[in-house]
Amino acid sequence: MTSLISSERRGKILSISLQRPDKKNALTTAMYETLTGLFARADQDDAVAVIHFTGSGDSFCAGNDLNDFMAAARHGEADSPGRAFLQQLHRQRKPVVAAVNGVAVGIGVTMLLHFDFVYAAAGARLRLPFVDLGLLPEGGSSALLPQMLGHRRAAELLLAGQGFDADDALKMGIVNAVYPADALQMHSWSMAERLAGKPPLALQQAKRMMKQNPVRPLAEVIDSEVDDFMAALAGDEAQQVLHALMKPVQ
Repeated sequence: MTSLISSERRGKILSISLQRPDKKNALTTAMYETLTGLFARADQDDAVAVIHFTGSGDSFCAGNDLNDFMAAARHGEADSPGRAFLQQLHRQRKPVVAAVNGVAVGIGVTMLLHFDFVYAAAGARLRLPFVDLGLLPEGGSSALLPQMLGHRRAAELLLAGQGFDADDALKMGIVNAVYPADALQMHSWSMAERLAGKPPLALQQAKRMMKQNPVRPLAEVIDSEVDDFMAALAGDEAQQVLHALMKPVQ
């Protein structure tokens, strides 16, 4: 575990928290690797029934760290730690409860589509700016959001990059409920405790049944998205946008 991620088992609940508030909990390669390991081990640990996931400071997760973005493009990392993390979320057997305590951007939003219960703090802002960065949707979002919202509403988020707040996310079904910031953790933890008290095998099997894809396996969607995402990341369009973002302010 890195110092940028904390984890602690409390009873049957594994608590995981992003601890990079100065960077709005943007994810680095090392953080992806740590998260993938934590989620994978939780699935194999009979002492863990549920995972509770949140951020720290005023942000949930601001997406990918730009420096890691650029390094991935230079090294052509098709089998990136980000891909491994997303695939782990897709195949996660045990329920995950998320507390969105603030800003969520990019993968900070798309990961929510794989969690089973999502609660957000009032006023939390969310955005999917992939196209604006010259990039493409990831995390299965090109399949999951149109399924959830219909094409036109999904286009507002994925093509127009329209930002939305916690109340909008509630109306769209992306989150289960919105709570005042100071009550968020209490409510999300209460659900984790409720789930932890249920028969674990039935809980996992019910989740598996809910996630069966009758058309195209989501694992294939995620893989093809990552391939396209990495190709776009290495292209001139994304490089120009990202380099401009990284220039120091005069």
